[in-house]
Amino acid sequence: MTFNKAFLRSTTALSQSPAWQALTQHFSDFERANKGFNLNQAFTNNPLRAEQLTAHASNISLDYSKHLITEETLELLLNLAQQQDLNNKIQALRCGEKVNATEDRAALHTLLRCQSEDNVPDHLRDEYANIVNVKEKLKNTSNDVYNGVLRGYTGKPFTDIVHIGIGGSDLGPAMVYQALSPFHRSNIQCHYVANICANDICETLSLLDPNSTLFIIASKSFNTLETLCNANTAKEWLIKHLKDEEAVAKHFYAVSAKPEKAQAWGINPQCVFPFWDFVGGRYSTWSAIGLSLCIGLGYKHFNALLEGASELDEHFFNTELKNNIPVIMGLLGVWYTNFYQRQAHAVVPYDHRLRRFPQFLQQLEMESTGKCANLQNQPIDYDTCPDIWGEVGSNSQHSFFQQLHQGTEFTPVDFIAVLKSPHNLAEHQDWLIANCLAQSRALMLGQIDDTPGLERHKFMPGNKPSSTLIIEELTPKTLGALMALYEQKVYVQSVIWNVNAFDQWGVELGKKVSNTIKLAMDGETGESLDPSSQAILQRYLKAKTSPLP
Repeated sequence: MTFNKAFLRSTTALSQSPAWQALTQHFSDFERANKGFNLNQAFTNNPLRAEQLTAHASNISLDYSKHLITEETLELLLNLAQQQDLNNKIQALRCGEKVNATEDRAALHTLLRCQSEDNVPDHLRDEYANIVNVKEKLKNTSNDVYNGVLRGYTGKPFTDIVHIGIGGSDLGPAMVYQALSPFHRSNIQCHYVANICANDICETLSLLDPNSTLFIIASKSFNTLETLCNANTAKEWLIKHLKDEEAVAKHFYAVSAKPEKAQAWGINPQCVFPFWDFVGGRYSTWSAIGLSLCIGLGYKHFNALLEGASELDEHFFNTELKNNIPVIMGLLGVWYTNFYQRQAHAVVPYDHRLRRFPQFLQQLEMESTGKCANLQNQPIDYDTCPDIWGEVGSNSQHSFFQQLHQGTEFTPVDFIAVLKSPHNLAEHQDWLIANCLAQSRALMLGQIDDTPGLERHKFMPGNKPSSTLIIEELTPKTLGALMALYEQKVYVQSVIWNVNAFDQWGVELGKKVSNTIKLAMDGETGESLDPSSQAILQRYLKAKTSPLP
């Protein structure tokens, strides 16, 4: 299976393409004929709307009936997907083609979680064998740490794991560990350090005993500024307390695509876990970057996370577009971003354990499709990724929901409802689910009172769209499926928008500029700074030498 070569050579702008123009005309007719389309009336006109606009995959249900769409809208969006050769590009991802065009490599994160060699294309069998070998090492190492076979320099078993990374090497593992709190092993606690602000690592180290702390340095390049700065601080802390540099070899592991750099830093070669260029950082939780999860949750639960993701992948690879949940979600996002001109999308999980999930999605979506050039290296004239934001419900109802209900522009919302919880406080769960349902319903209905003397400040227009993702229970398997669902949704949108979902050159620019400023800060020769940056830098240098009050 290969990309449609004619499409890749095409210089026709997406916004001028036949399917796009058909949607543009449909949107214009849709708005004019329906005067904004009334969701409540749509349910009255079609009592089966909720049933017809609900899809299922891997223990997740998507109710997308509360969206500003008709059957014709869906048909035209699917025509757009066909025009953009989505079916072939889904198979290109599956088969390991070089979908990461700007870096000339495949994106094989789905191979990391594949559960059977039978589902692996023949030409990827060697890569899959390497992955299986690393999984076996993860399993054995995590069991040995947990069982006290592997111990610290002074002979004490490890009680605390400090995972040091940033971006994709932090957000995924940290989110998963927090979300799966009922599955935490009782005698080990995981901590996640990312920020170069020293308060992050200092606060973490203050809680720990160096005799029983294991550090995992997670860096694909083993050259990431924030990660190495924190790792060096951790190393100095360990040596200061244990008074022997040889302790480093017992207390530090690394996950990297550059094992030689990890070894040069001082890590025992046996304690370095490989990680490959074909895995992007924001897709890396499924790799050895998940070592902390293997230890803190147990390998069985880590593999269940992979299994859930793999089930969702199989749904994505094998289900026709009209019933394919990632495809539906991706196309709905395109409908609002490009035709309603919505520049934001909110994600609200109604489970406290998922409180970091919106932050995880911010990187996944905004780093993947926040692009302004297409695959033909041309500037684009349409919007791509909206701003992704959100917070856990019901907390968020007392913060930004005011804007969702009464703001001048609507924001599409993904509600995530987890029906069962491990606690036995039924009233809490009843109210939680009641609030989740109430918010999607209130966004749809609004509050309109035609009585004379209406207090306008109480008016809520309603007719605001949302999806509801329903999960029976939050387990490693269902969480893995949920993560993979959003990953594949992002890939769908990258195909529609004709952008590369697997590079992040904007991240690299910030690193380059920070190096220039650090040179200026150290008094070394560097390019001149703009007056604003220069003034702030001088103020910092003055504050740096001034004692605190």
